[in-house]
Amino acid sequence: MNDAIRISSPADILGFIPHTLGFVPQESFVFLTMRGRTLGATLRVDAPASAEPVAFARSMVEYLALDTQATAVLLAIYTASTPAPGQPRPFHDHVEAVIEALDSAGTPLQDAWLVTPSHWQNLLCDSDAGCCPPEPLESITDGQLNAELVFRGSSYQKNPGTSYAPFAGPADREEQIRHALPGVLGAELDPGRELWAEALTRDSWTDPQTAAELLACFQRPDLRDVMFCNVIDPDRTDAEESGNLLVGEGIAPDWNRVDRAQETARNLIDAAPEGYRAPLLTLIGWLTYLKGQSSVAGDHFGLALADTPGYRLAELMGQLVSRGTIAPVAKNQATAYKRHH
Repeated sequence: MNDAIRISSPADILGFIPHTLGFVPQESFVFLTMRGRTLGATLRVDAPASAEPVAFARSMVEYLALDTQATAVLLAIYTASTPAPGQPRPFHDHVEAVIEALDSAGTPLQDAWLVTPSHWQNLLCDSDAGCCPPEPLESITDGQLNAELVFRGSSYQKNPGTSYAPFAGPADREEQIRHALPGVLGAELDPGRELWAEALTRDSWTDPQTAAELLACFQRPDLRDVMFCNVIDPDRTDAEESGNLLVGEGIAPDWNRVDRAQETARNLIDAAPEGYRAPLLTLIGWLTYLKGQSSVAGDHFGLALADTPGYRLAELMGQLVSRGTIAPVAKNQATAYKRHH
């Protein structure tokens, strides 16, 4: 099967962005690198509310330079701010600084668009000349590329942020987990690893007992850590010296397995009472970080801390993404996540 996606218009590019991010951005700058005629990496950052334009542009160029194959850059600005007739475009000074910095770096800004809650339009041409009239948002969502991505099974959240429904399972689920804990805490790591490996082969959860046992496994820190590692390295028997793996250094994941692990964790969250969800939320966040989707990862680490205040692994991973760190695996075209594979 040929997984190539044909992008032939600005609306196609704007339709691609939420699919690759997993959500529709708000108050954001979204940069896409071009490798000749092919799209490369995607970088989303919060719109610069108070950042000095030249410093902001310099930091963006430093991030984009991680794509060493980039030949040009595209930019989409998502904002609710719309200029009055005759007024400068939103973030005018920042855009000018970005243009200059990218030109100096040898990866010029090839095109840019403004996306508001009501319309989108080209950001670089002179609107007074009538060459870039506003276009309806429906031209993005009704476009051929968006339809093709949906047909392939891709989807995204309509708004940034992440939420999960409150627990609605059986009243004795917490008792089931507590009942399973002594056996988990007193056992070797292998039984829990084997249960997790078998879980990653399931399409859905129909076995409450297995769900309770897995939830208990995730409450044991050393077992939790090796279960995390086993998503990437199924043969690893413990989490000793796994720092490089956790930050995404020197790995080439089976992304189909990663997707299955995230889906399994989501199903387990539905089976988990509040107070038992933090490991699963952290797992989803970590795997999302490896995919290069730091915003969604940060949301999950925040939810983990809301579920279990002081949850140390979520705190550490949250600090990592808050510094703007991009997983090394996501920087390498050969190992980076490809949504359609």
